[in-house]
Amino acid sequence: MAIKNIPDVYASNKILDTNEAKRKISEIKSKNKTVGLCHGGFDLLHSGHIKHFESAKKICDYLFVSVTSDRFVSLLKGKVRPIFPDKLRAYSIASIQFVDYVLIADFKLGVEVINILKPSYYIKGPDYMSKHDPDINAERDAIRFVGGEIMYTTEPKLSTSEIIKYIKENL
Repeated sequence: MAIKNIPDVYASNKILDTNEAKRKISEIKSKNKTVGLCHGGFDLLHSGHIKHFESAKKICDYLFVSVTSDRFVSLLKGKVRPIFPDKLRAYSIASIQFVDYVLIADFKLGVEVINILKPSYYIKGPDYMSKHDPDINAERDAIRFVGGEIMYTTEPKLSTSEIIKYIKENL
């Protein structure tokens, strides 16, 4: 990871720990409001992520985003990832107007986050519609198990990995 020793100025009242997020969601749902959850690495935040959050927010009353912790991004994407540490990724996402709350999730997949938070909707991009991906199938099963629904946004995919590959090859 390229950036270490993150100063405390990168804090936000929109960033919650898992227990705070669970309490906040219970409070929101007690008022008959819906909660959406987006989950991912969100390394090198780009316009595709922002458009996804904008569309996700139209599905629910409150949008929570869980950011995959550094150790699991490294396991999933390789030792040079993430480029930005989870605290900076969370801070950047918390700055987006469509996002109500952010948490850092120390889990490989969204399954555990879904089971803990029990959102009304689990919202993924269209590239996750595959019925053949065991990870998304596990997340799909988890959201149904907690009484929620999986929803998909429709924006074309922009890939952080492809952006990084392009930069490496062309700069």
